[in-house]
Amino acid sequence: MKVPFINLSVSDKVVEKEIKNKILDIIKRKEFILGKEVKEFEEKFAEYIGCNYAVGVSSGSAALLLSLKSLDIKDGDYVITTPFTFTATAEVILHCNAKIIFADIDEKTYNISPQEIEECVKKFGQKIKAVIPVHLYGQPCDMEKIVEICKKHNVKIIEDAAQAHGAEVEFRFKNSELRVNKVVDASNPVAKRSGVQRRKVGSIGDLGCFSFYPTKNLGCYGDGGLVTTDDKNLYEKLLRLRNHGRVEHYLYKHIGFNARLDNLQAAILLVKLKYLDKWNKERQKIAEIYNKELASVGDIVTPYVQPNVSHVYHLYVIRTKYRDKLMEFLKNNGIGCAIQYAVPLNLQPAYKGKYETVNGLKIVQKVANEVLSLPIYPGLKESQIEYVVNKIKQFFKNI
Repeated sequence: MKVPFINLSVSDKVVEKEIKNKILDIIKRKEFILGKEVKEFEEKFAEYIGCNYAVGVSSGSAALLLSLKSLDIKDGDYVITTPFTFTATAEVILHCNAKIIFADIDEKTYNISPQEIEECVKKFGQKIKAVIPVHLYGQPCDMEKIVEICKKHNVKIIEDAAQAHGAEVEFRFKNSELRVNKVVDASNPVAKRSGVQRRKVGSIGDLGCFSFYPTKNLGCYGDGGLVTTDDKNLYEKLLRLRNHGRVEHYLYKHIGFNARLDNLQAAILLVKLKYLDKWNKERQKIAEIYNKELASVGDIVTPYVQPNVSHVYHLYVIRTKYRDKLMEFLKNNGIGCAIQYAVPLNLQPAYKGKYETVNGLKIVQKVANEVLSLPIYPGLKESQIEYVVNKIKQFFKNI
C-alpha cells in the first residue's frame, strides 16, 4: 500500500467545480489585482478569526515582514522568536535590520516557552519591541502567559499562525477583563456565567500572520497570505505597505512593497474557507486514532495537547530516538513522512552570528533530533492509517 505524506486531490475534488466557476468569472471580468474577491475574503476571514480587520498579502512571509514594518521595527530593535520554525519567521526580522533573540521551546508542546521569553526580556530590556510566537504544527502557544508578559513590558505580539488556521485558545476572565488586548463585554450573559472565552489564533496578539501555501489547512493554488488586527491605524498602514506605500494614485506615504494578494487566489480561498472547520475536524479525528494506537509503542511520544487549546494538526508529529531508522523503514514501505525541522535556525549557516539567546537552546536541539511527521490530511482513509500504525508497530517489534 502507498500512503503519501500529503494528498490534496481528495479535498480539492470537493471544491473543484465552484473554484473553476469563480476563476472563469474573474478571467471574464479581467479583474486580477485587488478585486472584489480580495475584499470579500478579507472580510469573511476577519469575521471567522474574530477580529476587526484583515489584509490579504502575497505570502505568509510578506505577512510577517509587513507586520514588523507596520510596527516600525528597525535597526537597534530586538525581536524574540523561536528557532524551531520555518526560516521566514526569523529572516523577516533581519530584513528590518533588527536583532533576533532566539528563545528555547517547551519540551511538551514544542512551542516557544513563556518562561524563556521572560528571561529574554529581563536580559535585553527595553530594546525588545516585539515577540513572534509560532503556533507550531497547529497547536496554539501558551498565549495567556505570553500576553501577560508582553503587557507588563510593553512588547508587541505578532502571532505566526501560518500552521494553525482555526485553532483556538480558551481564556478565563480575570477582574472582568481578559488578560489579552480586549475587554470582556460585561453585558454578555454567557461571559458572566462561564467566565470563559474561546479565541482563535490570530485574534489574540497585536497582529496575526497567516500563510495560504497549498499544503496548509487552508491553502490556495499558489502563494498567499494575510494579516489580521484590531488596530485601525495598523490596518490602514498595512493596506498602504502591501501596495507600494500608496495612499492614492501616484501619492505614496511609505516605502512599501508589491505584496498584494492575487484576486484569483482570494477567490479560491473564499470557497475553501467554508470547508475549513470540517477539514480541521477530520484532521483531529485522524490524530485521535494515531494517539490511541501509538500510545504505548516503543519509545514514541505522541503529541501533547494543552488542556485549554484546540490543536488543528497541520502536522501530526511524533518523537522517537529511532527517528532516522523509522523514517527510512516507513519510506521503504511506501509511507510518506517528513521532518519539521531537522536543523533549527540557530544552527543554520544563514543565521550564524546574527542572533542572541539566553539559555543555550538545549531543548530545541533535543527535539529537533527526534521529531517525525506522519501522514495527516482530509481524505486519509482509515485503512491507510491502519497500515501506517501497523508498520510502525512492526518496526518497534524488530529493533
